[in-house]
Amino acid sequence: MSNLILLIILWSFLECAYKKIPIYEEFITGVKEGMNYLMILFPSLMLLTLWVNLFLSSGFISLIGTFFIRFFSIPLDLLLMAFTRPISSQTSLIILKRIYDHYGIDHLYSLMGSILQTGSDTTLYVVSLYYGSIHLKKYSYTLWLGFFLDFLSFVFMLCFYYLGMIS
Repeated sequence: MSNLILLIILWSFLECAYKKIPIYEEFITGVKEGMNYLMILFPSLMLLTLWVNLFLSSGFISLIGTFFIRFFSIPLDLLLMAFTRPISSQTSLIILKRIYDHYGIDHLYSLMGSILQTGSDTTLYVVSLYYGSIHLKKYSYTLWLGFFLDFLSFVFMLCFYYLGMIS
């Protein structure tokens, strides 16, 4: 695979030399355009990072978790996944890996975590990145729809659990 990538890079250099394209100037132009996009997207991504850190350190999860464990009798990690998945994909993947390591891949809780991971999306990331890049301010319907679909994947996970559709 690395030889293939090396051949592609070599081929692109040879093609640029043949067509007399100034490689360095094109590279600098691309970097300048990338920096412009970074300056547009940076505030949205910085705000998203701040919200993720505030949410995870607020203690809200442990407060809800005590009620959740008594009512649904499933692990707190699944609730944590349900709350963090709309915010951060990497955090929910780390929690899913922890579920896999603790219970095993074929366990019921691992299957429930997989349903939750694949059935929901990083709603806040998608809204802040895509709407921030085109400077669109009216995103409330998209946000509510994204949160509703995330909630729906959580409900489906619980329905599959209680109706015995996964085992």
